[in-house]
Amino acid sequence: MNAPRPPADRPDASAPAARRIAVEGETAAAAFDRVLPEAEYRDRLAAEAAELLSLELYLRGGVEGDLSRRFCLRVAEDAERLEQGLLEVGARGNRRYAFFAEAVSALRVAAKTLHALLHLRGRIRRYLGDRADLATFRHDLDVQVAWLSDRVEAVLASLRAEADRLAMRAPDVPFDPAALRGEEARWRLPQDAEVPEEGDERDRVRAAAAAFLRVADAVEAVRVPDDDDGLEAVARGAFGDAAAHEVRVRMHAVQSGYDAAVAGSVLEAVDPRLRTFRGYVSILLHLLEAVAYLLTLWGRVSAAPKATPARLRLDELLPHRDVLRRALHFGVRNAAACFAEARAVAKALLDGYSRVREVELALPPGRKLHLRPAGLIVRVVQRHGLPVEMAMGEQSVDARQLMDVILLAAGNPAATTVRFRGDERPLSDLEALFAHRLGEDGFEHLPSSLAYLREPTRPS
Repeated sequence: MNAPRPPADRPDASAPAARRIAVEGETAAAAFDRVLPEAEYRDRLAAEAAELLSLELYLRGGVEGDLSRRFCLRVAEDAERLEQGLLEVGARGNRRYAFFAEAVSALRVAAKTLHALLHLRGRIRRYLGDRADLATFRHDLDVQVAWLSDRVEAVLASLRAEADRLAMRAPDVPFDPAALRGEEARWRLPQDAEVPEEGDERDRVRAAAAAFLRVADAVEAVRVPDDDDGLEAVARGAFGDAAAHEVRVRMHAVQSGYDAAVAGSVLEAVDPRLRTFRGYVSILLHLLEAVAYLLTLWGRVSAAPKATPARLRLDELLPHRDVLRRALHFGVRNAAACFAEARAVAKALLDGYSRVREVELALPPGRKLHLRPAGLIVRVVQRHGLPVEMAMGEQSVDARQLMDVILLAAGNPAATTVRFRGDERPLSDLEALFAHRLGEDGFEHLPSSLAYLREPTRPS
């Protein structure tokens, strides 16, 4: 008897693997490319957007004062869920639903920004009190909160109006404010995947202070111009969405690493500088969050480079130039000022919790400090994340900066020794590197303590 043939949509298990893969690919492609009728999607969207639209009714009923952090978190979470559904069906590329999709995306980011600013206001009050010299900053922060609260409400109202235009079934019962009780933040694991393991609380303090100062360097290097064209050039170049989020993530790693190992410890109780440092970290984290979210929002609402009708409508609700000014003029400038004030505390902690010593190491006989060994020195220092001073002759540089190390070596061609000053951990690895001829005999001869040098470098 002949074996039964498999259904047309199922490949024969006895067929060659290449043929089965080809058939499965054809079947999947056919299913992937099916078109969802607009009218059929309307009812599905109405059900998915019901809670967000009920939040708009709640706001329309009147809320005294600023929106709460719990309200912002709820809006952001509901908008995120709805946004995923809109992305799944390609709503941004559909003429009928494009504005709804763009508005939901902008609402999610605006609500997260407002949540960060409200959190920032509370942290300033908690850690810095009512300092007279912060009066202007507190006033400016209140202005940003009021503006963003108004914009969140406006975008929610535009979604309700758009739902009516689309003939969606929208809820007529406001959101129950009792449901806003409870958590006002999402729980996350410590963001320490890129942080070297440390031995105890003192090591964590040292690592946190060093990482804090590196973030300070990055933010203080941003030059914020006064004119709108200059601001756009910065946002499209030196400090755009990606750079801002990288800085935010790095500051979050500082906070989560500190909170996991130092916060509430006996060490923190006996050293008042630690609570001050913790306050600066928290304040700057929320300020940098707001900057990153505002730059993301600016990218979404900016008419350039793709001025679609939906983007132009959104720009009326959230003028992109206003968003950019608030991100850079208010956010970055105040972050740089706060970092400048916090530097002394972070530097004191770094010095106090580091075990600093000096070493003088001899170059291998007949060898110069060319690009390859210079790069290894920098990798050792960067691995530990601590400042190390490197000197040859009468000159000294930061050993974390490759170009500075290369220029130092080029300016001292006759030098036969190199001096280092810094924490004993990177200095111990540098001693091992020099003892093994700066890797000139091959990485396989390096000791296990330098095994990380065998790993490929990642692009910066």
